[in-house]
Formats: sequence, C-alpha cells, structure tokens
Amino acid sequence: MNPSAGKVSTTPLTKSSQRREWSPLFLIWLIPLVSGILFSSSTWAQHQWSFAAISDIQSGFSSYQNVLNEIKNPTVGREDRGEMVDFVLVLGDLSPVVTNYSIFERTFENRRPLFAPARGNHENKRDLDFIEKKVLPATAASVQSWNRFSKSGLSYWFDWKNARLIILDQYADFRRSGADPRALQWLSQAVESAHSAEHVFVGIHEPFFPWDAEQDPFWSILLKHRTRVRALFFGHIHIYHRTRFPDLLEGIHVINLGNAGQKTHSDLRQTIVCVSVDGRSARVTTVQTPDGQNNFRVADGFHLKGP
Repeated sequence: MNPSAGKVSTTPLTKSSQRREWSPLFLIWLIPLVSGILFSSSTWAQHQWSFAAISDIQSGFSSYQNVLNEIKNPTVGREDRGEMVDFVLVLGDLSPVVTNYSIFERTFENRRPLFAPARGNHENKRDLDFIEKKVLPATAASVQSWNRFSKSGLSYWFDWKNARLIILDQYADFRRSGADPRALQWLSQAVESAHSAEHVFVGIHEPFFPWDAEQDPFWSILLKHRTRVRALFFGHIHIYHRTRFPDLLEGIHVINLGNAGQKTHSDLRQTIVCVSVDGRSARVTTVQTPDGQNNFRVADGFHLKGP
C-alpha cells in the first residue's frame, strides 16, 4: 500500500501556483459577468434614452438659463426623465439665436446634447444665417441619418436610435397650413421611409387644427401613419396644453410646449416637456416652474400611446 494514500498534501501553495489554480475558475466567472454588463449598457443606450422639448425663449435669458439647468441636472421626476437628455428640441422663437445658443453651449460645456431647432415667427435674417452656418451643421454631423427639404428653409429630419424626428419650417418650405405640394410629398416620404423607427415625432412652431383632419393635406399624412407618429409638438401659444387630435381617445398626441423664457401672454410658467423612450414605449414628464424661478415641479405625466 502506498503510505501517502488518503493523506491531504500540506505543501504550501506559492503565489504562482495560486494563480495557476484559480485563474481559470476566476475567468469562467468573470467573462459572463463582464459580457452581461457590457450588453446591458449597450441595450440601455440603444433602447432607453430621452430628449427635452422646449419653445419660445426670445429674450427671457435668466428664465431660459433656469430651464437649461433643470435639463442638465434634473431636480424632480428623475425616475421618469432619466439623467441626461440626448438632444434638446427647440421649436421656434429662439431669437436672438446667437445669444441663446451661446447660453446653451456654456451650460453644457462638458457633455453637450444635440440642439435641434425649428424656425419660429420671430427669427430674423441674422438668426437664420446663424442656424444655417453654425447650428444645423453640428446637428447633422452627429446623427445617424439626415435629410433636408431645401436650402431656402429649415425643414429637416434625422434619425436617432429607434426614432425619427421631423422638423417643419412653416415660414418657407411649408405654409402655415402645410399646403405646399412639394413639401407635403417630402413629409410623406419622411414618414414612410422610417422603416426602422419605432417612433416618429413631428415638430412645428404654430399649431394647425383643421375642421376635417382626414381630408386635410397635411394631417391626412400624419393620420395615415398614426400607429408610428407618436406626437406632434408645437409652441407659439406660450401655454402648456395637450390633447389628442382629431379624436380625443385615438387621435395623435398634440402637445403645446408652453414657453422656456418668453413671459408675455403666457401661463406664467416655464415648461420643459421631457420624453423618455424605452424600446417601443414613450413617456412624457412635464416639469414647470413659476416665471423667473427655478422651483421646478412635475406638472404632468402620461404615455404616448398609439390608437
């Protein structure tokens, strides 16, 4: 009989022998863990994201600064809004654009979301030139795909993750009623070609609600694709409001963004409409503060459901 049989070795393990014995087991445990973390992070980045929508800033610089600070560092509704938006949708009346865009750049000096503007009725030639030469090139260079209707106007669409954003210029490409045939054809193609988009969001400055939406050239395009057109955002009125159109139960969500600075004929509040996208679902959390203050509170919250 072997005298050493049944005995446990008492030879001490050296550091090198410990590494040789435990490294394979450690790797077997570590690799799936790291892979899972990376996959989860990638999935979150692709399917869970958010943007903020605001409008009508004009010369309300201090109030606008409060709005941007709240977008950058949410103080309320964080569980629904997320931590950091991917882009800020600004639907018109952001004149003076040079000043307001400079405030935006200073606020988001380190990690800057995209700035996606629409033309309002107060933008002048200097504003439009700045958007043309400074703002739009920066946005176009950062998105997945980009298309612009014409160089004479500011109608464009871009894809971001699982959504398509369509911004319409009602003062050049589109008439206020959206009746230009060429522009309507472009809009129709913009919606129909969004094959991989689970959400389509449309932004304009002035609201337009015809008596017969089904027969209206503009609205009939949106209603034809009502299962994918999640919402139409607009500004101009300076008062936050939402409804569904043309049917209160199954129509398209239409959301007036209130104002992000301009105080005249308003609801005496600054408003941020925060949209959180999670795969095929999208939720709106609206936060507001009294004029000139930074005391934001959650004012509204709802899901952007299809018909």
